[in-house]
Amino acid sequence: MNIFEQAAALQDRNIPFAFVSITKSVGSTPRSNAHMIVKKDGSTIGTVGGGIAEFTVTKEAVAAIAEGKSTHVDVSLAVTDGHACGGTLEFFVDVIASKRRLLLFGGGHVNEQIARLGAGCGFRIEVIETRAEYATGERFPDAGAFHVGETVEEAMKSLEIDRDCAIVIATHGLDKSVLEAVITSDAAYIGMLGSRTKVNTYRRALEGERNISIERLDHFYSPVGLDIGSETPHEIAIAVMAEVMMVLHDRSGQSLSRKAENLVVVRGAGDLATGVIVRLAKAGYRVCALEIEQPTTIRRTVAFSEAVYTGEVALETVVCRRAESDQEAKTLLDQGIVALMVDPSASMIERLRPFAVVDAIIAKKNLGTHKGMAPLVIALGPGFEAGVDCDYVIETKRGHDLGKVISRGFAEPNTGIPGKIGGFAEERVLHSASAGTFVGHKKIGDLVKQGDVIAAVGTDEIIAPIDGVVRGMLHDGIVVPTNFKVADIDPRGIASYCETISDKARALGGSVLEVIDGMRAKAFRRIS
Repeated sequence: MNIFEQAAALQDRNIPFAFVSITKSVGSTPRSNAHMIVKKDGSTIGTVGGGIAEFTVTKEAVAAIAEGKSTHVDVSLAVTDGHACGGTLEFFVDVIASKRRLLLFGGGHVNEQIARLGAGCGFRIEVIETRAEYATGERFPDAGAFHVGETVEEAMKSLEIDRDCAIVIATHGLDKSVLEAVITSDAAYIGMLGSRTKVNTYRRALEGERNISIERLDHFYSPVGLDIGSETPHEIAIAVMAEVMMVLHDRSGQSLSRKAENLVVVRGAGDLATGVIVRLAKAGYRVCALEIEQPTTIRRTVAFSEAVYTGEVALETVVCRRAESDQEAKTLLDQGIVALMVDPSASMIERLRPFAVVDAIIAKKNLGTHKGMAPLVIALGPGFEAGVDCDYVIETKRGHDLGKVISRGFAEPNTGIPGKIGGFAEERVLHSASAGTFVGHKKIGDLVKQGDVIAAVGTDEIIAPIDGVVRGMLHDGIVVPTNFKVADIDPRGIASYCETISDKARALGGSVLEVIDGMRAKAFRRIS
């Protein structure tokens, strides 16, 4: 069997590998035209000449397999003791990744149709049955493997379940046994045919008999499939495969023609705006954040505005990445990533045509937001009149009404006094005494004592007025005017709070989500 036949055999067995080829040879080299197979454990089939060149390309191939990306590798063969080649070799490492596996429990009519669709979508199909006559090549011509046994447990002995698997359960009365066997696996998707009554019965049984909580069942989908009015096995298969693809690709399953209805633009990406963005993103909304060219956010460790400087910020599984063009922003949104653009005038809104716009700049005044920007416009804090400048205003003042949704009128006016934390208000927020360039002497998360020098603006030192932890601080090099907020000290002294979204930000995010979800629900009822 030659190396190409061996590569084909590995691919048929769904084993990932890299096919390494010499693409260029210059000078004295051990081989000028050769191929080699590298498996993920570093074992090889064939050779490209041995020595340092083969060692190097093998190591790079193993890394490429793990990453799932093909690559080029250049190796220079220096003239040393025992290695007198002195030439250079160029390799192409072509990664042949394993297919995602679709594990079908049951060989009935629905799974027959799912197998055909799944194979067409690039899945490796494996059928698990206790009835040998239902697990055949005639019924499942696209199947790559069959696992058959007299019991579910016996049939599963030869079955490996990992995070690249999707499972569909459609058996002849063994659904509960199968579900119990697979529910704690790493499978990314587990779907089961059945009525809602049957599903709820199984859920209660799992919680009671196996002590498996509802939270552990986040990857369990039943009744299975998207709601497209399916009745026949073929229609059900379409609904199931659509849901499998939606879950594995982490998409919404929404009609492409109505994706704008799921888009929210947030003006501002400071710490409070970030609390809003995170809650929206976790609820399934696509979010584009707009910022100024040089954000002056204090709580930089929990603010997506930091992506203006760093390119990317991740908080609580939500990723925000800076985009340099409209097309790049749209690509990020389609990938489930929060897109951040430098757009102080909010010109992007007209081009994106979002369902909702949220002004979360927290400037205590309106910087150009108006009701015509989107079907739904929400503003945070004072400076806006609900019903005039926007549809709703969210109260941002700490206290009894924090997060209140206002449909007519104003939020509480700005007092200029920060809310109390740990018994301190004005004392915890530090301002510049004069205009100049800011330079920090401490870092966010550092513990400080009263009287410590934590920063300077020009020649004026910024002194800590209380004990605590530095909760926020400007970037070095920012030129600030007199009486500009430059740092924040948390008197509670808990450094981990510097890395987490605040209670206030979460509350505001919940209020915004309440309004947006409510408006979309009303729109859906009107359409229905």
